[in-house]
This record gives sequence, C-alpha cells and structure tokens, in this order.
Amino acid sequence: MSKFMSKIKDFISYVKESWRELKKVTWPDKDEVTSFTVVVVIALIVFSTFLWLVDTGIMALIKVVMN
Repeated sequence: MSKFMSKIKDFISYVKESWRELKKVTWPDKDEVTSFTVVVVIALIVFSTFLWLVDTGIMALIKVVMN
C-alpha cells in the first residue's frame, strides 16, 4: 500500500511542478496568435499548391510514357 501512496504523492508533486512551470510561460497575445495563424495558412496554401502542381506534372508525364 505504501508503494501506491508513493506513486500518488509523486503524481501530485508532478502536477504541482507542472502548474508552477506553466505560470512561468510567456503566452502570446491575440495579435501574435493571429499573425502566426495567417503565416501558417499562407504557407499551407503555397506548399499544397506546389505539391498539386508537381503531382499534376508527374501524372501527365506518366500518362505520356504509358501511351
């Protein structure tokens, strides 16, 4: 039973320490989150368009080679 209580105490200690560390974190404000989200969406659009173009080109090449 003491092993079980020791595990519970360790878990409680872990949660307390984690909460203490989370209080030290500098969280981004709304403007930063918005600007980072815009950057991610733009990058997603650019990369997905690039991959679509490459895929379309390779598929066209394969069709030419297969015929």
